Amino acid sequence: MRRFVSAVLTIAGTIGLSYGQTGLGAKYDTRDPFTCKSKKEPAKGAPSASQVKDYVRCNSISGEKTGGGYLSLFENAQFEIGKSRPFSSWYDAGSTAIDNSEPVYPIRGTFDLYSCRPPGSMGSPAGANCTRRKATEFTGTCFKTTFGDWSCQGHTVGDGFAGVETNIAPPK
Repeated sequence: MRRFVSAVLTIAGTIGLSYGQTGLGAKYDTRDPFTCKSKKEPAKGAPSASQVKDYVRCNSISGEKTGGGYLSLFENAQFEIGKSRPFSSWYDAGSTAIDNSEPVYPIRGTFDLYSCRPPGSMGSPAGANCTRRKATEFTGTCFKTTFGDWSCQGHTVGDGFAGVETNIAPPK
């Protein structure tokens, strides 16, 4: 019984990790979602704009991932990071594993958001199986977790249908 429970927990723990799986993009005729090599840098101070971009893209909550039969990818991403502020139980309490002794950094940026489905599904031909929302605005925060990893997450801003192009080629 103990082995069975252990096996079930191991499998359940890996189901949500499809956002970083190598080869996942092949099903959608596109590139794989971005995977962070490390989330430990910088050890002190704020992450750079380049690090914020990477940490947003590999975030399992608001980053590149699969869901609802679609693969979401970011292209032409540009981010900036604001001045740090202390942890706030009012604004930051919903962030799991946040280290409340570390500063929180506001972030904002834009990216082209691609939502791709497998070619042939819902009548989408290969090479035209994506929609793209250009210059999607994003706002959120970067913070250190209790494990010492950086987490940069947030949400898109504005009208979800403005600037949407349909039946376009996936990013490679």
